[in-house]
Amino acid sequence: MQGGLKQGLQVSRVVAGLLLLWVVGANIGVAGPVTPPQRVVVLEYSFLDAVVAAGVSPVGIADDKKPGRILPAIRRQLGDYQSVGLRGQPDLETIASLKPDLIIADTRRHQGIYTALQDIAPTLLLLSYGAEYQALLDDARVIGKALGRAAQMDAQLVAHQQRMSQFATRLRSDEQLLFAVVSARGMAVHGRPAFASGVLHRLGLNIALPAGSQQPYVRVSLEQLAAMNPDWLFVGDYNAAQGGADILRRWQQHPLWPFLKLSRKQQLLNVDPNSWSLARGIYGAEQIAQDLLATSLARSN
Repeated sequence: MQGGLKQGLQVSRVVAGLLLLWVVGANIGVAGPVTPPQRVVVLEYSFLDAVVAAGVSPVGIADDKKPGRILPAIRRQLGDYQSVGLRGQPDLETIASLKPDLIIADTRRHQGIYTALQDIAPTLLLLSYGAEYQALLDDARVIGKALGRAAQMDAQLVAHQQRMSQFATRLRSDEQLLFAVVSARGMAVHGRPAFASGVLHRLGLNIALPAGSQQPYVRVSLEQLAAMNPDWLFVGDYNAAQGGADILRRWQQHPLWPFLKLSRKQQLLNVDPNSWSLARGIYGAEQIAQDLLATSLARSN
């Protein structure tokens, strides 16, 4: 399990009208009302994905002050909400003003402010940043239980797996794929534990991965990319709205570039990093599958 945190939620006991929840395997207690939460604040996009899948529209979202990062399929199901700022540094005063009855926060990003969040409302800590695809689905089930919507979430997850299996039958798997994000800081490929890699594996596709690396995100040079030598490179560019990161333009002028399989096959494709990297949930995974079906990876029959 990620970060030593065993994924799971159990109802421990009712004490003085409060439902005591315990994240199994971690010393994190969550005291909350017996009534299912109605005013939920989420501090990561994967938690937003899960909450919306369970049929709840959160009152507060850490959307990095960029509402366009929320996937259209999720935006269509949202009511009015208040941005609570950056995922890495959410605005505690704004969160408190929303009077939430549940906050869902990231173990890695928000452990340091857990006490402050818990002072505002019952807070559930789960791993999002760097979490694997299957672990994120497991956490969606945890969130469904915390919302009192376990049955709805279970139905969503079953339907999701059925759709993913259908997508898989429509994709050929004879080439190696790699997903990376680019920015002013360079290129970071998504390794074996990363969400997108897990989605590609679930779809039965082959992944070109950094040799020996078990990190979710690995910053690489052109020479390291050439060593992986994928047939396909899917690139999420966080600077696309500003004209795009220049790293690929520089690499394409390098004498090594024409020898890469992705260059010879002309299989470099820009994709939305919001779907492939940030969303990290049911909706993001299915958008990745749809993006792949729009390429020549789709079976012709």
